[in-house]
Order: sequence, then C-alpha cells, then structure tokens
Amino acid sequence: MGSTQPEWKGKAAAKRSEQLASIPQQWRLSEPLPKPKNAYEYLRTSGLLTPDEVAITETTDATILLRKMASGTLSAVAVTSAFCKRAAIAQQLIRCCTEMFFDEALRTAQHLDEYLERNGKTVGPLHGLPVSVKDGFDVFGQDSTLGWMSDSYNHIFKQSINSFHNELISGGSSGGEGALVGARGSIVGIGTDIGGSIRIPANLQGLYGLCPSTRRIPWEKSGSREYIVPSVAGPMTNSLSTLEIFMDAMLAGQPWLFDPVTMPLPWRKDKAEKPIRPLRIGYYYEDGSDVRVQPPLEQAVRKAVSALSQAGHEVFEWDTSEHRYAYGLWLRGVLADGGTRCQNLCDAGNQPFIDGMLVGTEKDRLTVEEGEALAREIREYQKKYLARWHESKLDALIMPVQPYVGFRPKEWVKSSQYVGYTAHWNLVDFAVLSMPVEVGDVDVSEDFYDGRGSWKDHRPRNESDRFNWEQYQDDPGLVKSMPVSIQIIGGKFGEENAVAVAKAVDEALKTLPA
Repeated sequence: MGSTQPEWKGKAAAKRSEQLASIPQQWRLSEPLPKPKNAYEYLRTSGLLTPDEVAITETTDATILLRKMASGTLSAVAVTSAFCKRAAIAQQLIRCCTEMFFDEALRTAQHLDEYLERNGKTVGPLHGLPVSVKDGFDVFGQDSTLGWMSDSYNHIFKQSINSFHNELISGGSSGGEGALVGARGSIVGIGTDIGGSIRIPANLQGLYGLCPSTRRIPWEKSGSREYIVPSVAGPMTNSLSTLEIFMDAMLAGQPWLFDPVTMPLPWRKDKAEKPIRPLRIGYYYEDGSDVRVQPPLEQAVRKAVSALSQAGHEVFEWDTSEHRYAYGLWLRGVLADGGTRCQNLCDAGNQPFIDGMLVGTEKDRLTVEEGEALAREIREYQKKYLARWHESKLDALIMPVQPYVGFRPKEWVKSSQYVGYTAHWNLVDFAVLSMPVEVGDVDVSEDFYDGRGSWKDHRPRNESDRFNWEQYQDDPGLVKSMPVSIQIIGGKFGEENAVAVAKAVDEALKTLPA
C-alpha cells in the first residue's frame, strides 16, 4: 500500500493557493518564476513597475510621501497601490509575506483620499502611509504564525530569502518583514525581538532596526514574563528619518491609554537631535563569548569608531567579560518552558517540529520556583549593568550585530547557534538601534595587534566559533558586497539616544576620505 499524505500537507498546499489568489492577476508573474540573484535590483529595473511606481517605492524618507499626500500631489491610492504591487511581486520572488490584504488597503486609501478632499486635512500623522507587520501579530480576519530566532522558515510558507541575494537567508524571526522592507515592498515594517529578531534581519538587509526597551511600544507580550526575558516590538526602515516619524506618530497616539503595560512616554524629539557636544562612546569587536565576528562586521565597527574618534568624540574599548555569564542567563530564560509552547503550537496544527529551532527540551524546563530564582538573578545583573553604565558616563556603546554576514538556508540551524551579540541587550532591557555601515573589501591577513592575530590565521576556540569561521573562510565570495551593520546601544529607554548617536555616526562617516 502506498503512503498517504499527512493532513497538514494538504492544508499547507491549500493555504499557499489561497495566498496566491490574494494577489491580483495583473500582478502575478508567469511560470516559471524568475529567479534573480538580487530581488531588489530586479524590482527596480525589470520594467514590471512603472516609472511612477518605482519613484514612489524607492522613496525611503516617509516625510516626502506624507507631504505629497497631504498636499494632494500624490493620492493615498497611488502610494498604496505602488507598494502593494511591489510587495506582491517581491513575495513571488523571495517569499517574504504570509497574509496579503491588498483590497482592504486600497479601500482604506480611497477613504483617506475622500476624507482629504472633503475636509482639507489629513487623518493623523501617517495618513496614507502603507505599513506592514510581522505575522506574529494578531490582525483581525488574518491567520498568524510563530517564528523563532535567526531564520524564517515554516512548513506552509517555506523559506524566506534575502532581498539582495537569493542564496542567503533573510534572517529571523522577523525575516520576512526584513526582506519585504529590503525589497522596498514596505516603507515601515514592524517586527518583534527577544534576542535579535529585529536587528538580525535588519543587518542582513541593510536596514535600520529599533529594538526598544520593554513597555515602550505596545505589544501584548512586552509586559509579560512568559519567557522571563520579554519580547518587544519595533520598526525596520530604510532610513533613520522614517524610523523617527513612525516612533513619533506611534507614541503620539498615547498607546498607554489602551495598553496597561505601556509606559506613558512620548517620543522626545529633543533627545533624538544630532548631538552638538563630544560624545563618550564605548565599543567592542568581541563580546567575551569567544565567537569572533567575520571580517566585514568587525570592519564596520572599526570604521564607525575611527570616524567618531576623528570627529572629536571620545572612544574607548568596553569590557565584556561578564557577557558570557549573561548569555547563560538569557538562554535559561528563553528555554525555560522546555519547548512546550512551540511543541503545542506544532501539535495544534498537526505539523512536525522544525529541526534546529532554538527552543528548550525537558532538561531546560524550570519549575515556578526555579523561574522566580532566575528572574531575581537576572534582575541583579540588570542592576549592576545599569549602575556600571551610568558610572562610566556613557553616551552609547557600538558593537557588531552578529558574528556572520549571511548563511545559506538551513545552514544556521545546523550550526552551534549563537546570538549573544544581540541577546545581551534584551536581557538588560536596553534600547538598541541597528544601523547599516558601508565597508569595502577587507584584508583577512591584517593583524590589528590586539592579541587575536589575523582572521586568516585564526584558530577556532569552540564549536560556534569553528562553524562561523569556516563558513566565511571557505566561501567569502558568497557574502561579498552584502550589507553589514553596527549596533548602537542607547541604554534603558534610550531609543531617542540611540537615534541621536546614529546621526553623529552618520555625520562622522561622511567626513572620512573616500
């Protein structure tokens, strides 16, 4: 007798058919689908979008689009239609979306245009601006999914790939969101982050990604201790100005009036202004874990630090000797349910567990008493780190986002996974901004005389370090010219501070010789 197909596979195929049907016929690509190496460039130059649609979607500063819609130079329908079309085509190339409700978006845009014509004013500060959200958010009438850590794959929608390189992952768990924004199918994408899930996709697609302190942005899980280390929600954009516009508008709505765990803290524009005084900036290239970051990522930090120093800011190396201990706390916290939640969700959908997901096993499960003890231990670490931050009179810290530039699909999950460069800041609950920095070719033979030797002569220190080193050493051309970023740590509720320092970094970088 032949084997029968599991029920979930039939449902998955039906869901993918439903997903395709949500794309208007005129926006569908003919089979076989094109497979451009760089989906972003293909969308920009292939002729599938009209010149007006390209112009709209290539506008990364939301201020420009908002001004044009407010004046009537552009209609909300035109802007929404352009982004929906680009998102629809991007989805067919890189699988960045799960639920697409274009008809609803266009109806809303039509209502906004009619309102503007009748009343001569806009509806709110983001009037007509298309915004996308990660599929972990509950949206009325739409299905939700759950992603976990640094890749974006599930059995139904398959692998989301990078908007700039079709052999590389888009990151995760907000990877589809990052790929969509990277492909310019959305001007603002809202992701979530418990250990790097905004900043890692932002890094891989060259975006600005903000991981705020908990309780700053409304998000159902932000105030809970479900994982002992809470998750947060935050934006990903292609420009710093758009990120600021979103944060200002979001907090101007006073979400604390509706969400009891959100702090009553509006966007403080004055604190986000470019600093006019010299800053005191700490930095590091390694986080004490013995996982050395690949050369382009280290070069991005070196470039930013050098630029700040030459611009007259004080820079000094930050001691990370406690970070290894802190990563152990974070791991215990996020694995504390022993993988029960993820397993229950897989069971509810009659789907097999996805190999490589960074979730706990029975040995990681904590009792209530053990969880409370861990929470106290984490709180003590937070207190000490916060005190050290203020005693050092820091304005910000700068360091790499992650050890790797990019992985092929399913490679990262086979590695000895490490996300300590991002997870540490979730543990201490500091606001963090990832910011792209352009770097050129790197010399893997260069020795910076800091005791580590050159990358070429590096000898791996552990399994995570070995995997990361070999992945780049064996095929550096795979990730050549891919985006890389730095992290700017702004401190507790330091979202505006991180933005201000990013402006200082940007200004300093512009003064470097070409």
